[in-house]
Amino acid sequence: MGKPTKQASGRGASSRGKSAGRSSRSEGEVFAWISRSISGFFGHVSTNYRNRRIPVVLGLCLLAFMTVALFSVLTFLLSKGSDQSLIAPLAEGEVLEESSRSTANLFGIPGARLADYLFNRLLGWGIFFLFAYALYFIYHLIWRPGERILRYISRFLLLGFLSLWTAIAMAALQHAFPSDTFLVWGGAQGVRLYHYIQDSVGSAGLVVILGFSLLIFAVLCNDRVLRTVQSPSISKPQFKKPSFLERIEVLFSRKKETEYEAGEDEDTSALQDEDAWRDELKEDGNLRDEEEEPFIQPTPQTRYSYPEHGDEGDELQMIVEQAPQDDLVEDNHLSPEPTNPGVLLALYQKPSTELLRDYEQGSSEIDMQEIELNKQRIIDTLASFKMRVTPMKATVGPTVTLYEVVPDSGIKVSRIKTMEDDIAMSLKSEGVRIIAPMPGQGTIGIEVPNSLPQTVSMRSILASRKFKEQQEKMELPIGIGKTITNEPFIFDLTKMPHLLIAGATGQGKSVGLNALITSLLYSKRPEELKFVMVDPKMLEFSIYEEIEKHFLAKLPDSDKAIITDMSRVVATLNSLCIEMDNRYHLLQHAGRAVRNIKEYNEQVRSGELRRIDGHEILPYIVLIVDEFADLMMTVGKEVEQPIARLAQKARAAGIHMVIATQRPSTDVITGLIKANFPARIAFKVFSMVDSRTVLDSPGANQLIGRGDMLFYQGKEMVRVQCAFMDTPETEAIVSHIAHQESTGSALILPEYVPEGEDGGAKTFNPNEKDSLFDEVARMVVQTQVGSTSNIQRKFNIGYNRAGRLMDQLEGAGIVGPQEGSKPREVFIKDQISLEELLQRL
Repeated sequence: MGKPTKQASGRGASSRGKSAGRSSRSEGEVFAWISRSISGFFGHVSTNYRNRRIPVVLGLCLLAFMTVALFSVLTFLLSKGSDQSLIAPLAEGEVLEESSRSTANLFGIPGARLADYLFNRLLGWGIFFLFAYALYFIYHLIWRPGERILRYISRFLLLGFLSLWTAIAMAALQHAFPSDTFLVWGGAQGVRLYHYIQDSVGSAGLVVILGFSLLIFAVLCNDRVLRTVQSPSISKPQFKKPSFLERIEVLFSRKKETEYEAGEDEDTSALQDEDAWRDELKEDGNLRDEEEEPFIQPTPQTRYSYPEHGDEGDELQMIVEQAPQDDLVEDNHLSPEPTNPGVLLALYQKPSTELLRDYEQGSSEIDMQEIELNKQRIIDTLASFKMRVTPMKATVGPTVTLYEVVPDSGIKVSRIKTMEDDIAMSLKSEGVRIIAPMPGQGTIGIEVPNSLPQTVSMRSILASRKFKEQQEKMELPIGIGKTITNEPFIFDLTKMPHLLIAGATGQGKSVGLNALITSLLYSKRPEELKFVMVDPKMLEFSIYEEIEKHFLAKLPDSDKAIITDMSRVVATLNSLCIEMDNRYHLLQHAGRAVRNIKEYNEQVRSGELRRIDGHEILPYIVLIVDEFADLMMTVGKEVEQPIARLAQKARAAGIHMVIATQRPSTDVITGLIKANFPARIAFKVFSMVDSRTVLDSPGANQLIGRGDMLFYQGKEMVRVQCAFMDTPETEAIVSHIAHQESTGSALILPEYVPEGEDGGAKTFNPNEKDSLFDEVARMVVQTQVGSTSNIQRKFNIGYNRAGRLMDQLEGAGIVGPQEGSKPREVFIKDQISLEELLQRL
C-alpha cells in the first residue's frame, strides 16, 4: 500500500516541476515581449522625433487650437454681447428656443464659451500677449526648429509680464471709467490682482507699481532706454580745457572789454602787444598736440572756425537742415466734393489747382560752400567785437537761411542784437535779421538771404496736404506763403478777426492781397462768402468784376460791385454797419441761443431755423481795402468811425476786414485802427519808424522785398515768403468761377440814407400797388418788424422791389419813416385794423 503512494507522489512532483518551468518560461517571454514592445515604441517615437514628424504634428494641433481660440475671441469682441444669454447657465427647467440658438460667434456656442473663458475669466486684453507667445512657439516648432530652451523661457517671461501688466492696467482703467459693457477688460484674474494691489497699497501705490514695473521692463529689454535712464539730460558740448597761455589771453581780453565798457580809453600799444602775442602763439604748433581732450577753441591758423569732419570734435559740427519737400495732394476730379446740407448751388465746382502754375525750381541741392562761408563770416564778425559764438544749426529755406548760434557765457544778447548792419556788411547782403533769443530754443537766430532765392508758387500752398487738412477745420482759411522751414503758412481770418497789411511800394502787397483772395475762393462757395472790394487805384481788383454774381456784394443803387469812387466808401461802410446790426438782430431772435454766425448757419442747415420764417444761411463778408492811405486823405475821419465800429463788433456777425496801405504812418494807421487790428502783415519798409508803426517793433526794415514779409499776431513774429500770383493765373480762376452757376446777382447790402437826406414823406398810389403788398403788410404787422432786408429774405425778392414795397407801406401809413439803421416803427398793431385799412385802400 505504501509503495504505490510514493510513486504517485513522485509523479505529482515531477508534473509540478514541469508546469513551474513552463510558467517561468512563459513569464520570461512576456517580459521580453513587453521590453521589445517598449523599446520598439520608443524607437519609433525617437525616429519620428528625429525626422520632426511629431513636432510638426504637435505644432499643427496647437495651430488649429490657436486658430479656433483667436477667431473665437475676435468674433466674441465683435458680437456686442449677443451670445452672452446663450452661454450663461440656464435656470432649472429652462430650454433655449431653436431661434435663439444661432450665435454671432464664428464657432458657435463652444467658441463663445471658449472666448468668454479666455477673455472674461482669464486676462482680458492681456490674453493677446499669450496668443502672441503661442504663435511664436508654434512658428519655431514647425518652421524654425533648434531654438534654445532659454529663449523660449525668456520670451514666455516677457510676454507673460506684459499680459499680467495689461490685465491689471485695463482692470484699473475700467474701474476708473465704468461703462455698460459685457467685456471684463482685465479678465477675472486681472480684476483679482487689481483689487489685491489696490487694497494693499492704495491707488497711488498702484500707479507707482504699474509705472516703475513698466520702466524696469523697458530697461531690461532695450539698451536705448537703459542709456536714457543713465543719462537723461541733453549731452553738452565737451570743451577742451584751455592752456595756461590761453587762460591769460581770455583774462586779458575780458579786462580790456570791461575797461572799454566803463568808458576808459583803450591802450593801443596793449592791443598791438596782444596781437603780437597771438602771432607768436600762431607760430607755436605744439600747443594743440600737447592737449589730450578735444578742443573747439579755434587755433590762430583757422581763427573762429570749427573742427572739420573726421576730427575729434565732429559732434559739434553745425547741423544743416534743408527744408522738406512739398507734400502735395492732387485734386480728384472723379469724385465730386461733398457739400454741406442746405446749400443753394449744388452744381457749383470750386476751381482746381491745375489752373495755377508751379514757379518753384524743384529740389535744388544745398550749397554747402555758401553756408560754410556765411557761417565763417558771421563767426569772424562777432569775434572781432569780442563776441564768440558756437554755430549749432542752419535751416535752409526757399529764400532765407536761418543760422542758429549759441554765445559763450558772459556775452550779452543785446550786444549781438545790434550787429545786424555789421553782419550784413560782412556777408555783402541786405536784409540780415537777428532774432535774439529764438523763442523756446535758447539760441540766437541770424536770418541771411540766399544768393539764389526760390519763387514760392500759390499752387504749392493750395495743393499742400496741410492746407487740405486745415480747410476742413477753419472757417476762412488763408494760405499766403511759406515759412523759413518751407512749410505752408495758413491762418484763419475769423480768428484774427481783422488784418492790417503794410509795406513800401512794389514790395508785394498787391500780390499778397491776390493770394489772400485766391485762398478764400478755393475754400468757400458763393453762398458762404462775399467780398466788398475798395480799389482806389481802379485797376487792382478790376479783374474780379466777372465774379460779381458769385462772390461780390454792393449797394442797391451801384452799377459796379468794386468800389473805385471814394465818395461811396462811407456809404458802403455804414451799409455794412446796418448789415451787422440786422445780423445781430437775427442771431438774437434765433430759436436757440447762438453766439456767432457759425452756430446760426448750423441751425439753418439742420432745419431748426426755417427759411419760411426769414432765416437763411448768412455768408461771411470780407471787406478788402487796397490803399487805406488814399481813403484817409480823401474822406478823412468819416471813414474811421464805421471802420472802428466794424472792427469792434462785426466779428460774431461774420464781417471781417483786410486793410492795406503803402504809407504806414501814424496819421494813416491811427491808434484806434491799431487797437482793433491785432493781426498785422508787414512787407519791406524803408525806415524803422514805419516798422514800429506796423509791428510795434523793428524788423520790417530788414526784409529783402519781393514778397518777404513778417506776420504778427500778438506773439512772436513769423517770417514768411509770400506766394506769387501772376495775372494769367487769376484770370483763369475768375473765368472758371464765372462759368459756374451763381445766385443771380451780387449780394445787395442794406440801403444807407445819411442823416438830413431823407426823401420826404412817401405817398401811396393804389394804381402802383405791388402784387405782394397785402401779404407783406400782413407779415410786417404780424412780426412788428419793418425792415427792407427782412422783406427781401421772407419773400425771396430783390432789394429794389423790397425797397419799393417798404415805401408803399410807409405811404399807406402802416410803417413809419426810416430812422438810421433801426427797423421802422409799425403803426398798425393788430390784424383787424390792417384788414380794414386794406379794404379802404
